[in-house]
Amino acid sequence: MKQDQLRNRKKVPTPHTATLKDQSKDQDGELRVRPFLQEEHFIDALYKPHTATVLLLLIISIVYFSFIKDDAALTTEQTTKRGIVAVVAVFLVYCAVQLRDGIILRPHPAFWRVVTGAGIVSKICFYIKLIQQSRDNARQYLRYLYPDLGVPLPEKSYGDSCDIFTPNDPDSYFKNVKDVVWDEFIIAHVIGYVGKALLFRDMKLCWILSLFFEVMEITFQHWLANFKECWWDHLIVDVLICNNAGIMIGLWLCDLLKMKKYPLWIGVSDIPTTRGKIVRVLEQFTPFNWTSYNWNAFDSPKLFFYSIGIVIAMTIVDLNAFFLKYELWVPPSNPLNVYRLILWFFVGMPAIREYYQFVSDPKTKRLGANAWIVGGIISLESLLVFKYSSGLFNEPFPPHIWVPWTVSGIFFVLWFIGFFIVADKKKREGNRVFKSVLNVLLTCWILPLVVMFFMGCPDLRWGQDWFDSLPWWTDQPRWHQ
Repeated sequence: MKQDQLRNRKKVPTPHTATLKDQSKDQDGELRVRPFLQEEHFIDALYKPHTATVLLLLIISIVYFSFIKDDAALTTEQTTKRGIVAVVAVFLVYCAVQLRDGIILRPHPAFWRVVTGAGIVSKICFYIKLIQQSRDNARQYLRYLYPDLGVPLPEKSYGDSCDIFTPNDPDSYFKNVKDVVWDEFIIAHVIGYVGKALLFRDMKLCWILSLFFEVMEITFQHWLANFKECWWDHLIVDVLICNNAGIMIGLWLCDLLKMKKYPLWIGVSDIPTTRGKIVRVLEQFTPFNWTSYNWNAFDSPKLFFYSIGIVIAMTIVDLNAFFLKYELWVPPSNPLNVYRLILWFFVGMPAIREYYQFVSDPKTKRLGANAWIVGGIISLESLLVFKYSSGLFNEPFPPHIWVPWTVSGIFFVLWFIGFFIVADKKKREGNRVFKSVLNVLLTCWILPLVVMFFMGCPDLRWGQDWFDSLPWWTDQPRWHQ
């Protein structure tokens, strides 16, 4: 049976025509919204609403914890925490029962409703609470979650000693390399890019994200000592080893899921053997099917900006992690960092799927709920960074940073005008002279950032002192003070 026939049987939207709502006409012929998806013939009881039952169980739980369970020995702080947990739990239960479904069906639509609710309550609501506080109050507020927070962090720079071979060190002949390899961020690099490859499903996009973040580290290293790294740490350890390994593993998993022959899904009750029933239940945690992404960034200006937008958004998410840790005194080992990344992955999965649907399907006119929530989270995180940066980042961008960015921006505008506005695809491919001009503009767009990288690396500093001492660098941009 073909996939389209299979999807029609199970009432599941196809990857190319799926929207955020399932619609049908009622008896009067009016279009009626049915926002809940159902995978038929799995375990039908799991897809029944159960709204009254869930409400009854919720009320019983509230009665138990409020009237029956003895809380006389609890302190005010403990009862406050329990009250917050209860509010969050009730909200997530409501989301699981009442929120409309997104595009992703497996393992169960209710799971993704809870993910959406978790994104709302733990990101948007939590950040709105934080943004009402001063920086000092926010630091102390986090101590309610982890009492060891609220103390200044020691600054750690990875670029103070960059010798690869250290024969005089008593610990190791490769002391600096050993310190980098055993750093907690190494595993985070690999796992993070496995996740990004699974989210974006495009090698070129993942490599752009990898290289662009290294450029951003050079850009902001005069503010965050954590961004100061040796050239071999940037290029070899981070890009070629860790990020590359994560991208390859993630894309390998994508290829496995893409090449898998998805079966004709049948219900558990239709399987005669116990082993078969167990296998079918476990298969519920695998995709119903797999959609490959083709972003087609160079097909039109609109698609180009959509693709650039997702690169910028992902880079802002990564940068915000470092800025918020620095501003709120959250050490890398604190579980808040891990929880943030895990939640970002699960919220990002349906969000990027909805964003891709919005970008690639002209029939999709509305941005999905999860993509909307992710946009709100990124905006709130950035506002937090901006608000709490007051008085912390007073050092201006040095000329070897802002000048290459300015030159790169100018050539980007020229290349964009030439590529998308002046010429169509036929002219770009047929006119060799014009194609050469575009290639030169593209090179001039990227080359200043490459030069900035080698000038900015703390162990290289190629021409940095000479460049910064040139007399015509007078107006230097500053951030919020």
